[in-house]
Amino acid sequence: MTGVEKLKAFAKSPHHAWLGLLTLGVGLATVSAIGMIAGAAAYALGWIYLPDSPIFNNWLAKRKQGDEGAKLRDFLYQRRQIYDALRNSTKERYDRMAAEIGALQQEFKRDPRLNAEIIRQRSDRLSNLAWTYLRLLHTGEMLDRFVETEDPAELQQKIAAMEKDLAAIAPGSKPGLAESIQSRLESLKSRLEKRQGAEESRALTASEQERIAELVKLFRADHLASRDAGAFSHEIDGAAVQLDRTKDWLRGLEFDTSPADVPEELAAAAPLKVGN
Repeated sequence: MTGVEKLKAFAKSPHHAWLGLLTLGVGLATVSAIGMIAGAAAYALGWIYLPDSPIFNNWLAKRKQGDEGAKLRDFLYQRRQIYDALRNSTKERYDRMAAEIGALQQEFKRDPRLNAEIIRQRSDRLSNLAWTYLRLLHTGEMLDRFVETEDPAELQQKIAAMEKDLAAIAPGSKPGLAESIQSRLESLKSRLEKRQGAEESRALTASEQERIAELVKLFRADHLASRDAGAFSHEIDGAAVQLDRTKDWLRGLEFDTSPADVPEELAAAAPLKVGN
């Protein structure tokens, strides 16, 4: 927290309210110029010293902890909704992935070569990997449902028939009918275009799901075989950068209804297991 942010927090704190009451308030209550000046001076000194005092910093830390706890609860609730909406077979896929990642995190903790900070960094990366995987599973199912409801061959037939009907209307005659058919035609073409885009997105989503599954297996194999703990950390970081592009792609996809801007530290704080 920057100095300016701390001062803003102090201005909204009960400590500031009490400071104003005990300095400016008491100064005004004296109904004397000296009392008012002394109160104003004490108030100014309070602004200098209280924001850095232990009592205010402890209050600030507790408030931050409470805010973070509330954010985590909201995230867990949203994540559970996404998980519960999945098909049972898809839930099982996530559960297997979570179990693999959890096992790898435990192996990190048992590795005497790794210090606590490296273990935390690696575990956080893997937890975020699990969250991205769940988002991809969710998006994949949303795309599946959309693709299953739109038959491109049927849409193309309707478009061809409607174009024929529109061409059969003489220019200048039946303008209302021509406008109606043209509007319906544009709607059908838009649906066909969206259907084609969804097919491409579905293929990419499936590929990214497989990529994460393969990465986790590769991480485990490399961890067991690697003698250079630092090099393996760079490998995980490199994979995380690549998957940032996946998250950016998901953020812009209309079929992804999962929360997009979840901070990495929040996803890392969530337990891997979602179901009961």
